[in-house]
Amino acid sequence: MNHLLLSLRNEKGLLFGVLTTGLWLLFGSVWLSDLAQPVWAGFYFSWLFLSILWLSFGVVRHADALAIRLGEPYGTIVLTLAVIGIEVAMIAAVSLTGKVHPGLARDTMFSVVMIVLTGMLGGTLLAGGLRHHRQEYNLSGANAYLGVLVPLAVLTLIVPRFTQSAPGGNVSSLQAAFLLVT
Repeated sequence: MNHLLLSLRNEKGLLFGVLTTGLWLLFGSVWLSDLAQPVWAGFYFSWLFLSILWLSFGVVRHADALAIRLGEPYGTIVLTLAVIGIEVAMIAAVSLTGKVHPGLARDTMFSVVMIVLTGMLGGTLLAGGLRHHRQEYNLSGANAYLGVLVPLAVLTLIVPRFTQSAPGGNVSSLQAAFLLVT
């Protein structure tokens, strides 16, 4: 029994997420029916945003613990799949609500690539430089990372926009088959 209570105490985020989901299933339509008050709209947004952040960090914490147990290269794969799963869930949630916008998922992924390449990479280099002053980094690892990421981003996000095989910058069936094979 003590072990169960300790586990539940470590999973406060999960309990908060379950409680939030239950409350929104029960009262969400009432709460969203009148958003004329900006204070309430801000409160609901903040509540849901913090819930998503807390639960996402919980998923990453569990994936990190699993990655440490599995070691390389499986640990990296587990962490990557966890983050990709969170991204896909968010993109699917946005795509399934509101107006139909076929390029929304592509534009969202392009934004993620830009944020990762500029914001996170630059932020980590800046933080490391401020803390350690002089740093050494693995050039072959960075080249391998960019050598995979840049062609994939160009092939999936940029090329379909400039080819005339499908309207609206979407991927045609032939392009989709090519991208799946490569």
